[in-house]
Amino acid sequence: MKKMRNANRLFVVPIIAAFILGLIFMPAVLPMVKMHPKQLPIGLVVDDEGEMGTKLADALQTNAPELVNFTSFDTVDDMKAAMDEREVYGGFVVPADFSNKVMTLQTDDPEKATVQLYINEGANPQAATIVQTALMNIVTMLNAQLSTQMLMAVQEKVETMKKQLAPVLQAQGANSPFAQMGEMLSPIPPSKVQDFANPIQSEVIKVHETGNLSNAPIAYLMITWFTSLIGAVVLYVVGNNRSFASKTDKWKFHALQSIMPFVYALVVGYVATWYSTWILDFELEHFNRVALYLAICVAAFILMIFTTLRWLKFPSIIIFIILMFFSMSAVQLPPEMMPAFYRDYIISWLPIRIYADGLREVLFFSKDLINHYSVILIWIMVIALVLLWVKNIVEKPKATES
Repeated sequence: MKKMRNANRLFVVPIIAAFILGLIFMPAVLPMVKMHPKQLPIGLVVDDEGEMGTKLADALQTNAPELVNFTSFDTVDDMKAAMDEREVYGGFVVPADFSNKVMTLQTDDPEKATVQLYINEGANPQAATIVQTALMNIVTMLNAQLSTQMLMAVQEKVETMKKQLAPVLQAQGANSPFAQMGEMLSPIPPSKVQDFANPIQSEVIKVHETGNLSNAPIAYLMITWFTSLIGAVVLYVVGNNRSFASKTDKWKFHALQSIMPFVYALVVGYVATWYSTWILDFELEHFNRVALYLAICVAAFILMIFTTLRWLKFPSIIIFIILMFFSMSAVQLPPEMMPAFYRDYIISWLPIRIYADGLREVLFFSKDLINHYSVILIWIMVIALVLLWVKNIVEKPKATES
């Protein structure tokens, strides 16, 4: 009877789980559910020194939508350098001939003014899409404003001409064929209607293009993280409560435990990269570089998880399972699209965020295997190995079973 009463208590486990898991996982998906893009950094270069260019630059900075935040650069090269460092997600360039071309729209030889819209695709695919849409909307808004200004200017000229012609036409009499000429004057010649409706055209220039690799960080994430978890658990289970016949056997086994993460990492790195080219049709410029970067990630993650298990025991594995859910938004979203708390206190230290940014660096930016992010991962490996061997040294050996 007592066993039955104890068993009945298990009925409350799902209720407790609902409270605990809800408290854990709801904040994890908060950034993706409550996306609110705000103040996405955009570069602004105004090479046009004419009045029109100056007014346009002032209008962009003072009346820009909340979605974007313009940062001025002296040259396009300076702006591109900021794109290389992922400081801006796009750029708006007003060429040197912008004012002159706008003025030609009221002449017999019109030329449309062109602004250049730069999209930093490799920085983040979602941010790139949002920025391109936002910049195109800004061009549409500028077209409407400039078109209205030009129409008003032309209308003023027409009204002036009507006033000047009025005495002459009135002198012709009401029945004169010239009497209605004033009403027939058109503010815009038919051939220029389209130019006046859309005086500005845009040229979209994509930098650090992603091609079919825009979602590569998501594609490689599962195999990278879960094989790291499995590898660390296997190393822990195999060595947990293990007894040794001699100190030599103990050190040999611990040496093997320290080597196996690198073996696992190389296998996972090359298998994952091969699968991506075979199943997902990824076209990789540097196959080995991608495979080795993934191997660095897996080795760092296995050692980090395994060392944690050695010090905090097996229940600590829950930390890394939860970490997976908290990291999904870090892989997909730019910081500017995340809630302030998540952006300021969580994303900066997430290891999976380091993996994703480093992979983008390898695929779309410097394309170097050893970059800022891979160096961080190497330091994680080194620290984890040091802590692991400290544990190996201080842990008391277990007696050999007879």
